[in-house]
Amino acid sequence: MLKKINSWIKSVFTLNKSEQRAILLTLFIILIVIAFKLALPYLITKDTHDYSDFKQEIENFRQEQQTIADSIRIEQLQNRGELSEELAEQKLNPFPFNPNQLPEEAWLQLGLSEKQVRTIKNYEAKGGKFNRKEDLKKMYSISEAEYTILEPYIRIPAAFKAKISPIESNVKDKKTVAKKIRYMNVEINSADSSTFVNSLKLPPWIAARVISYRDILGGYYKAAQLKEVYGFDSANYYKIEKYLLVDTSQISPININTSGFKEILRHPYISFDITKEIVNHRNSRGFFKSTYQLVELGILSESTYIKVKPYLSVKPN
Repeated sequence: MLKKINSWIKSVFTLNKSEQRAILLTLFIILIVIAFKLALPYLITKDTHDYSDFKQEIENFRQEQQTIADSIRIEQLQNRGELSEELAEQKLNPFPFNPNQLPEEAWLQLGLSEKQVRTIKNYEAKGGKFNRKEDLKKMYSISEAEYTILEPYIRIPAAFKAKISPIESNVKDKKTVAKKIRYMNVEINSADSSTFVNSLKLPPWIAARVISYRDILGGYYKAAQLKEVYGFDSANYYKIEKYLLVDTSQISPININTSGFKEILRHPYISFDITKEIVNHRNSRGFFKSTYQLVELGILSESTYIKVKPYLSVKPN
């Protein structure tokens, strides 16, 4: 080994001066490169800036754009008279109304689209009238689901009203006052059983079911979900509807990136097949970046996604 080194050194000194300088320059450059690589970690300062606010702004903007896109899709379905029951419940804000000569602003306040209102006004301009509740159902742009929700609120005055004597009227008014029930506003995501019973006059067994279903859902995001409670009569719901308040901040969403199979399946809106697809995709392709990926991947339909969206999350609570 020493002989080889000595032979290499001698061969170097047998080179001419320009060749020796070239070798020394190459060795010098190599040493500089090595020294620079060793010193590089100490020369570069780590980025300590906090970008969390900026990332949150981006996420908020993305969610706003998604909300706008959802609204456009729903309005397109509404204009074609194709709203499902779930979408119709989200879109409409019913209150008692007489459809005859109802102002456009009131129709819009009910939740109908501008195109639907134009259709109704064109019908009236041609001499059309709503003599019965069912006449509103004839408007081709109003879906069956929308009519079902609006029907209990339609008030069409009778063409003839029987005359009532002052004495009979007075007796009737007294009976009405005697039977009148006083309700109180209730926030349905935090109320206990006694509040439902005392403030909304619900039977104790219905109050217990409302709370049980609330626990399974993870909270209510709209009052109309009470109609999903087994045994909760729709007629009773409409009596107390205006007294129902909903604090959606109390909803406990399901993190589809970390929740277990049983936890996801437990939700009433998520079937076994949907749960299986969510978990399989997560295990094979990694975490979801947004809940809307469930629609893009064909795991959820548009209408199902809108219904279950308040209960889905991709971030820890």
